[in-house]
Amino acid sequence: MSKFNLRALFLFGVALAAGFSLWAFYNSPGPVMSASVSSNGAFAITAHRDQKLILWDLKAHSRKIISRDANIYSAYFVKNRDIFLWQDLDNVVTAQSTNGVTQTVFELDKPTYGHLITPDLSTYYYSDIGWGIFQRTEDGSTEVIKATDGRAFLGYHKLFNLSMDDSERWIVSAGSGEPKGFEPPYYRSIQEVLDQGEDFQHMYGVALWNLETRQPAAKLDGNSSKTHAVISPDGQWVVSADENGKSFAWNTSNPEKRMRNAGYSGLFIEGLSDDLPTSEYYDNSELIDLPKGTNIFTIAVAFIHNSEYYLRFGNNSHMAALFKTGSPWPVKYFDLGESPRLVTYGSNYDRNTAIATSPEAGILAMGHQSSGGISVYHFDADQLTLERIWVVE
Repeated sequence: MSKFNLRALFLFGVALAAGFSLWAFYNSPGPVMSASVSSNGAFAITAHRDQKLILWDLKAHSRKIISRDANIYSAYFVKNRDIFLWQDLDNVVTAQSTNGVTQTVFELDKPTYGHLITPDLSTYYYSDIGWGIFQRTEDGSTEVIKATDGRAFLGYHKLFNLSMDDSERWIVSAGSGEPKGFEPPYYRSIQEVLDQGEDFQHMYGVALWNLETRQPAAKLDGNSSKTHAVISPDGQWVVSADENGKSFAWNTSNPEKRMRNAGYSGLFIEGLSDDLPTSEYYDNSELIDLPKGTNIFTIAVAFIHNSEYYLRFGNNSHMAALFKTGSPWPVKYFDLGESPRLVTYGSNYDRNTAIATSPEAGILAMGHQSSGGISVYHFDADQLTLERIWVVE
C-alpha cells in the first residue's frame, strides 16, 4: 500500500473517530435533574443538565429525545393521562402526548422550578426561583398563592417541592423547615408568617394549601433543615423528612396532630424531661435490623404503592426505607444497587426531583449521580419487594 493510501486511511480513521465522538456527545444526555413517571408505569419523562428532554418507554426499554432546549426542572407527567408537561428555554410550556400530539401550549414570564397541572389541563401550578407558588387558569390569568422571595433556590441550593393529591384539593409545599424556638409555642403561626411578608412569602417549611381558597390550611412544623414532603394520592397523608434525619407524618383531617417517624436507631419520645440518660429518649421496640450503608439524613420521600406505602431515600446512600402510612416504624430496607451511583449521592437537594414514582403502578425511576441514564424498579406490595428491572447507564 502506498504512503498516500496509508495517510488517507489514517485521516479517514481520525475523522470517523471524531464523528463518532461528536455523535455520542450529541446523543448522550447529562445527569437527570427532574423526572416523572406516568400513572400506568409505562413511561418516564426526564429533563437533563444539558437541556435534553427524554421520553423513556419502560416496557419496550427504549428512549426518544423530545427536545434539546428544555428547562431542566420541567419534566412532569400529567396524572392518569398519557400526556407529559415541559417548558423550553423561552419559557413556553407544552403539554404533549406520548405519541407526539401537542395538547396545549402557553407562555410564562419566567422559568419554572417545578410545576403541576390538573388532568383536564385547565389549571396549572408552578414554583419559581424564589420559592413562590402561582396558579394559571385556562384563560391565561395568573394568581399568586405564595409570593416569591428573592432567589431562595440559590440561597438554600434546594428546590421548593410541590405535590398535589388526586382530588386536586390540596397542594403540599416543602423547602426548608423552621428551626424550633426555645420557648412555647416554638413555631410561628400562619398569621405571623403572613405579617412578616406579603402572601406568605416566608412560608418555607412544609405547608398544606387549600386549592379552593388558595390559602394555607396548615403549617406543618417539625423539620429544621432542607426538607422534602409529599401528599398521598388520596389526600389523607402528608409525610416529610429532612437532611437532619427528622421525619414526620400528618393526617390531613387532623393536621394539628403530628406523628414523629422512627429514626433508624429508634423512635424519639417527645415531651420528656432533660435530665434522663440518652437511651431513655428512644423507643426501640419495633425496630428492624439496619443494613450497612443506610443513612438517616434524607434527600427525598415518595409514595410507591397507592397511599399505603412510601419510600424514604437517604443522602449519600443506595438504601431506601419502606414505611406504611399511619405507622412510625420502617417496614423494610431495600438495596437500590451500588452501581451505577444514584442521584442520592452527593447531597443533590437541587436534584431531588430526579427521583420519581408511580404509586398506582409501583414503579420507581431514578437518575444517576454523574451520568445521564436511569435506574427503574418495580415494587410488589404483596411480597414487599423492590426489584431493579432496567438500568441505562
